[in-house]
Amino acid sequence: MERAKLVLVFATLALAASSAQDRPKPATGSSEQSNAAFASAHVNDSGMGKRGANSSTTSAATEPQHQSESLGVTGKFRYYLGETYLLPGFLTAPAFRASIRMANPPGHFPNAYPADWRQGAEGIGRNYGDAMAQRITFQTARFATNTLIREDPRYAPSSSHNVFVRSLHAFTHTFADRSDSGRCMPAFSNFTGAAAAGLVGNAYLPPGFANITHAGQRATLQLGFVAAGNLYREFAPQMPKPMRVFVELIGR
Repeated sequence: MERAKLVLVFATLALAASSAQDRPKPATGSSEQSNAAFASAHVNDSGMGKRGANSSTTSAATEPQHQSESLGVTGKFRYYLGETYLLPGFLTAPAFRASIRMANPPGHFPNAYPADWRQGAEGIGRNYGDAMAQRITFQTARFATNTLIREDPRYAPSSSHNVFVRSLHAFTHTFADRSDSGRCMPAFSNFTGAAAAGLVGNAYLPPGFANITHAGQRATLQLGFVAAGNLYREFAPQMPKPMRVFVELIGR
């Protein structure tokens, strides 16, 4: 069942969050911001800087990059290509999702998946194609929306070191993010992307599953995947490399 995938990803991220609680959070800004932080620390150690200069460079080091630099249409298109087609899990994540669907097909008799959707190579191919279609549809609708309404698609990490605060920040970023100018706004692109991903299956899924009710369920599940992805982005810097690779392959 698709919910099993979501539960597995959330459990993995929760484990990573608990292990990262006492670890220092690395800087997430650009190289220029890192240089600013180093300069600020050097001035503090030598006692030669003024307090105002120190606070300004420290603020620049902790400010998310996207707040000071807009992507623009070209940058958003590159981001879309990277998030959709160039991630390590582009081929493996849909396969993992299809295997869960095959192992536990949705519905119950007499409204269960037909045999050609849950048995053999044909069933694997159909479910793999469904997972891939939802993935590409979500990202494409998301890109179109954030380009039209000038919404920044990038995740902005929390500046807190508290695991609970960071987790809450990641969750709320599913529903509210920032505009290209840095102002807080509803995450319309996530909503439209999830709706499109839920509706696309109505074009090819078997009878009983190609309807508005099931489309709404698929859209809700897609928002859950967005929240899980935000948790991953928040805690990935503190994750062990094998765990990062695992999440990248099955969940992104």
